[in-house]
Amino acid sequence: MGQDFIYAVSDVHSPKFLQIFRSSLKTLAEEPCIFLMAGDMIDKGKVEMLKPIVGDLKSKWPETPLIAVFGNEEYHDIRGKLREEYPEISWLDDETFKVNCGNLKIAIIGTQGALDRLTKWQAKNMPWLLEEYLKRPDTLTRLITEARGEGYTVILVSHYALTSETLKGEDPRAWPEMYSRKMEKLIKELKPDIAIHGHAHNGKAYTLTSGVPVYNVSIPLTKTITRVKLAKGLLAFTQ
Repeated sequence: MGQDFIYAVSDVHSPKFLQIFRSSLKTLAEEPCIFLMAGDMIDKGKVEMLKPIVGDLKSKWPETPLIAVFGNEEYHDIRGKLREEYPEISWLDDETFKVNCGNLKIAIIGTQGALDRLTKWQAKNMPWLLEEYLKRPDTLTRLITEARGEGYTVILVSHYALTSETLKGEDPRAWPEMYSRKMEKLIKELKPDIAIHGHAHNGKAYTLTSGVPVYNVSIPLTKTITRVKLAKGLLAFTQ
């Protein structure tokens, strides 16, 4: 595909912030190479509330690939149903999606992400998640290394935050339940070309972490769909 930019958004919590999403979408004229959804697109597992989002996107850009990761509001027990009911979305759960954007070979590596500490609800109802969070950075390290070895520009997409820098504005006491230090270390050491996440409604929209552009695309924070320009060696923040 010839386009040299992507759009990304998260935390629509449809129907809660659906109108903000729709208003922003109406202002976008150019078709992106891909459209990324970084989790919590629905609220409280309401599978049917993804329908207006997907309908709007496919109506506006029928050929644009839609890529999504699961957030904590896309509950584990409905993820199979989401895949079945929205096959037009490529759902990435510690997986890679490859596409050509202009002259760039792009590898989107998608994940829910990881936390340093389980939330109280997770500790009570899903204690096994802790092991999953601990193992995930190793899985993502392998995927990033493989994509890099094949000459791809790497975009890491997570629902949970990827650096403490984009959590500034959130209560620091809650940070361990919003991101993982191991994931931040991964960013600093492996240096994906771009990192994108959501989850932090009151954090910062953009930062550089060891030279890596990190975008928090949570729509309650940005009030818009985030536009990311793709250019090797020059990955500028645009919105």
